[in-house]
Amino acid sequence: MMSPLVAPALVGPTAWMMTGVLAIALGIFAWSTWLSISVVQGGSDEDRLDHLGTRIWKVLEIAIAQKKMFKDPIFGTMHALIFWGFLVLLLRSMVLIYMGFDPQFDFVEATGAFGHWYTFSKDVMEVIVLLMVSYGAFRRLFAPLERITASAEGVLILAMIGTLMITDFLFDGARFAQDPTNALIQAEMAAAPVGEWVQQWMAGAGLSGTENTTLILVENVSYWTHVCVLFAFLNLLPHSKHMHVLSAIPNVFFMKLEPAGKLSDMDLDDEDAESFGAGRIEDFNWKQLLDLYTCTECGRCEVNCPAWLSDKPLNPKILIKDLQHEMISHRDRLRGLTTEEEQPPTTDDGESRMILAVNEDVLWSCTTCRSCEENCPVMINHVDKIVDMRRYLVLTEGKMPKELKTAFVNLERKGNPWGLPRGERAQWMEDEDIADVRIPLLSEEPNPEYLFWIGCAGAYDEKQKGVTKSLARILTKAEVSFAVLAGDETCTGDPARRGGNEYLFQMLATQNVETLNAHKVTKIITHCPHCLNTMLNEYPSFGGHYDVIHHTEVINRLITEGKITPQKPLEQTITYHDSCYLGRYNDVYDAPRAALEAIPGSRLVEMDRSRENGMCCGAGGARYWMEEKIGDRVNHLRVDQAMETSPDIIASGCPFCSTMLDDGIKDKALGEKVQTVDIAVLVANSLD
Repeated sequence: MMSPLVAPALVGPTAWMMTGVLAIALGIFAWSTWLSISVVQGGSDEDRLDHLGTRIWKVLEIAIAQKKMFKDPIFGTMHALIFWGFLVLLLRSMVLIYMGFDPQFDFVEATGAFGHWYTFSKDVMEVIVLLMVSYGAFRRLFAPLERITASAEGVLILAMIGTLMITDFLFDGARFAQDPTNALIQAEMAAAPVGEWVQQWMAGAGLSGTENTTLILVENVSYWTHVCVLFAFLNLLPHSKHMHVLSAIPNVFFMKLEPAGKLSDMDLDDEDAESFGAGRIEDFNWKQLLDLYTCTECGRCEVNCPAWLSDKPLNPKILIKDLQHEMISHRDRLRGLTTEEEQPPTTDDGESRMILAVNEDVLWSCTTCRSCEENCPVMINHVDKIVDMRRYLVLTEGKMPKELKTAFVNLERKGNPWGLPRGERAQWMEDEDIADVRIPLLSEEPNPEYLFWIGCAGAYDEKQKGVTKSLARILTKAEVSFAVLAGDETCTGDPARRGGNEYLFQMLATQNVETLNAHKVTKIITHCPHCLNTMLNEYPSFGGHYDVIHHTEVINRLITEGKITPQKPLEQTITYHDSCYLGRYNDVYDAPRAALEAIPGSRLVEMDRSRENGMCCGAGGARYWMEEKIGDRVNHLRVDQAMETSPDIIASGCPFCSTMLDDGIKDKALGEKVQTVDIAVLVANSLD
């Protein structure tokens, strides 16, 4: 069969035309893509080629199956269907391009049963994509989401996608209408329901026959419009926010596979280093730069950001876009085409600041809760960039909030952020209300099953001492073999690392690892999620490999095994606040809830923002030791969210969350209505 794409006499010119269009389009695309790749290569080295099987699976799960998109079911479904439609239409696009060289090519005839199946699938998917594009355009124009950045480009992209679908239908319909009785055409129409419908519509309008000039014109215009829009779309991507269409799959493939709670280690002994941390765009590694290209501006990162919701200057989406602008502005330097050094800009009062165009208040507003990363559909890491920039401020420029500087001095001199005497770390063991519980020292009982890591809050804070004692009672009643260090430990260093003081963190980590290894510790129980995260995920880099478990997991296990049985009824409504460092960082969600539900009479109710979408209390990222001078208090927002469930108790499994919630309750004068209680205390009170 001769396809009536063009008259036979024009086959030669059409092939030349397609050759030219294809060469120009692919040439420009190749140049744009190489420019972007060379910019990314300007970042520092980072090995992301390990665990290839896992990386391929993540691409299939996250990039292809669009797993994370469905956190927003409506827009997630819309986006996924458009994406999957594009995947189906890739083959169709290649067939159309080939037809520019060989107008007589018949895909269905050439591929048989597969061609029939594919053509039908293609038609169905094009209808679905067209519907999704129409819905997306309607929402953008008439009912936009606040989190989505409004732009003419977004509407243009949707219009281009819609044009591709419509022109393909018109192209098929015009071809079919020219010779609908032809056996090969009929076979193709049987597999292309929409194309057949367009043919029937054209026939009803009196358009039919191989000599019909209108049909030939529609066919040619539809074909070349489709091809030109396709190539225009392809070349728009590298220069727009829709670059993620190209970079999302590689960004997922090269995603961080280390534990979420592990930040990058710094070589502080590098004698060639002129600075530490990220003060200029090239201080980021190449994967961090690839992140910047991949941002879709969807705004999912901001919907649960405690800083943004409390009117702080940090918006994760805007931060990434600002860094992207910085990267593009200095792409010649990243590509090694210029070595011109920049002078640090100055603030309004004349003080110099980091060269990256990021306000310092933005960086210090972050609680490192990882909600931004949890919600990002393309696996962008925000926290590591913020901490790297904090490292630059602290280690290179010596700039930090004064309260944080005091905490750093206390950590260095006293081993705890409050600056309390080291000798008081074990005083809780001498309290009368714990006199009936045997708490062995690690030096006295060198081979216990667990080391009970008390932590700074558990040793010094009056309320958290109660948690420490309650857990000691539970472990004793369950006949768990444990011991404590009794003052030989120091702070794990979490506030130092998250606060940008990597030097201090490594000093504290090294000291603790030496102590733990000297005692041959292998298993650790802690009631602080920050201690758990640091020792479990970050100490291995310093030679400390331990099985670290949170006290809520231990308590739930003991209940499940029948070693303890809560008996005293509580008869109160409880809502549980998820600690970011326990939940999003270490995926512990069920054990705390199961332990609470095991208490007779307890009524557990969930906040709207819970589990993976739980909102931070405001203490993470060393924010606990900084004054909250901008916007609303994060802990006030979290208390308001908790109170929507009308609870008697806000249960917690983190000393810092407990304190922040207590302060919020006190500030709002809600002390007579609700109290914050650790799970260990609730369970201990319910035992015999």
